[in-house]
This record gives sequence, C-alpha cells and structure tokens, in this order.
Amino acid sequence: MALLSKELLHLNRKMQIVVLVVLITVAGSVYFLWRDMAYKSLGQNAAYKAPMNVYSDAEKLMVRGKFDRALKRYEKAEQMLRQIPDIDLSDDFYYGIVNNALGTVHLRIGIYGKSDNDNTIQSRADLAQDPDSIIRSQVFFDVSINAYQKWLDSNRPSEEVIAALLKSREGVAEDKIVLEPFERYERALSVSLTNRGMAHRYLGDLAGATACYEQALGLWADNVTATGNLESMHKVFAEEELEAEQKMLDR
Repeated sequence: MALLSKELLHLNRKMQIVVLVVLITVAGSVYFLWRDMAYKSLGQNAAYKAPMNVYSDAEKLMVRGKFDRALKRYEKAEQMLRQIPDIDLSDDFYYGIVNNALGTVHLRIGIYGKSDNDNTIQSRADLAQDPDSIIRSQVFFDVSINAYQKWLDSNRPSEEVIAALLKSREGVAEDKIVLEPFERYERALSVSLTNRGMAHRYLGDLAGATACYEQALGLWADNVTATGNLESMHKVFAEEELEAEQKMLDR
C-alpha cells in the first residue's frame, strides 16, 4: 500500500530498505541529540561515557542488521547506567535514550519478525508478526517518555523566557543555533512519542497513534517522521469514511 511507505520512520518510499529506515530514524534521531550535547550542559558527569559508548556500539550493530546483538548491547548500556551512583534515572536524559533504543528493537522485531535483514515485506499483511514484542516495546517507550516529561515538568523555562530565546535567534542560521537543554529533552520526547505512535499503529490503535503524533509535533514542529505518520493517519480515516459512505449508498 502507498500508505505503508509513509508510515515508516523516515518517510522512505522503498520497501526494500525499510529495515534501515527503522533503525536509523527511530534510534538514530535521539543518538545525534546526545552526541551533540556536552555532558556538563545537563549537570552530568563522565560516568556516562562508558555506558553511552556501549550504546554507540549497539547503534553500529543496528545499522549492520545485527538486531539480537544490538539488543544485548542496549541492555548492557541500561545496566551500566543503573550502576552509576547518585543519579536519578527517573528523569535522566541518557536513560531515556537507551530505553527508546530498547523499545525500537522490540518494535522492529514485532513488526518485521526476528530474522535480521528481512527485506521480503510486500504488504501490510506481512507486518505485525509478533504483537507481544510490539506491546513490550511500549514499556520501554513509556520509560523514555516519562523520564523526559518529568525533567521538563521541573526544568522547562517559562513561556516568556522561551519567547525571548526564540526572538534572540531571529536571523540566525539554523546550523549556528545551539539547542538549550530543555529543547533537547523536547526533541527526544518527540521522537519517543513518535515511536510509541508506531507501536499503537501496528496494534491497530489508530486513535492512539494519532494522539502520539500530535503530541510529538506539539513539542517539535519539525519532526518530519511524526508529520508524515500523522498525514498517513488522516488518509486512513478519510478512506474509512469513504468506505462507510459507500456502504450506506449500496444498501
């Protein structure tokens, strides 16, 4: 279906590289957020270096299609984060990143099956092979979402401060703008909400998926993945309305 390609995580229209789309966009979007951020910007320390290096290794395995090995490395990174003394994981940026990645792996397995580099998907009937894995992915996405949201609830600046910040950036090239910590949290939260929307979508919860995409765009208007997925939902709803109308006319 044409709609399927628009629901993929980077709006890719070539089904044969759908696996790369999933692993690069779902996990990668947050990967670049943390790589661009100095540890000190969030009051954190070098203890994060080792677990996040393990996370980076997992990302490389994902790109190579080694999903089982990537999952083990993500799990190792999560365990290492838990071992760092005197941190509150409930609102930790890096803990949110790793849990988003764990959710991504389980989502990929749930949608496409467990075999690595499976590029044989031809239609929606081939998808959602393991609903239990998709349900499991939601647990990790929720941990990620809750961590970002908790931090934002306590640290997001007032609307006046944000307005002043945006005004100060007028005329500044986008590649010259250094994101504030709250903006990184918002974008990371937007990515995790988009991924949770994907889980809803493949479990048949279209309303839940739509709500996640809308929340994601409310945090980060330039989230092209959420934009494309929301457009796809609107088309699905439009098609359903047309079908319902046609059935009424056929009676």
